[in-house]
Amino acid sequence: MRVVMLLVVIAVASAACAESPAAPTAQTTIDVRVGDLYNFKLGTPIPVPTVTGMLSGNFAASIWDGSRWVSLGNANAITVGLHLYSTFARTSVHGEQHAPPGSYDRVKLTLQGVTANLARGSGFGGITLSSDATFRLGGSDHSVELLVTVTRFLLGEDPSVIRVIALQLNSEQWLTRNVAESGQVEDEALQAAISASTSLESR
Repeated sequence: MRVVMLLVVIAVASAACAESPAAPTAQTTIDVRVGDLYNFKLGTPIPVPTVTGMLSGNFAASIWDGSRWVSLGNANAITVGLHLYSTFARTSVHGEQHAPPGSYDRVKLTLQGVTANLARGSGFGGITLSSDATFRLGGSDHSVELLVTVTRFLLGEDPSVIRVIALQLNSEQWLTRNVAESGQVEDEALQAAISASTSLESR
């Protein structure tokens, strides 16, 4: 009888182990980075930036899988330098995040309460600031969602690489005399200027 009961206990334990969920499979992470790199033409002397300042406020990023937006995190308070030269100056919105494996081809950057804080002496739109100035991004409601198409990419199960989406804000296109006069940057101007690229980096 004891032998039979022992066999039953072993069988039940084996069945329970067989039904236990497998350990999570390692995934490729994704990192959305925002920058405002100063553009200059190849072969000409590197120009001196005419704008000194930064963006500050809440940023959030999502990616599109063909049927829904996949959020990469809650709105995060970050700062982004304006008119910088190095790609290392890009700021990560959420840091490395996991998203469901699949195919993605769009990214959404949401700005809430973001301001451009420019230093005295910055020049744009034919004017030079005589004092420090702050401009609101996202029109009168101080909020905007920017949608950008990127080359379709796959998120898979390779933990040795990071999928990077680099968003370029191109502030030289939306810092204008009208912004200096109104104190705000409209949604349409931000949407027309933003661009993006995607690449893989080794971990």
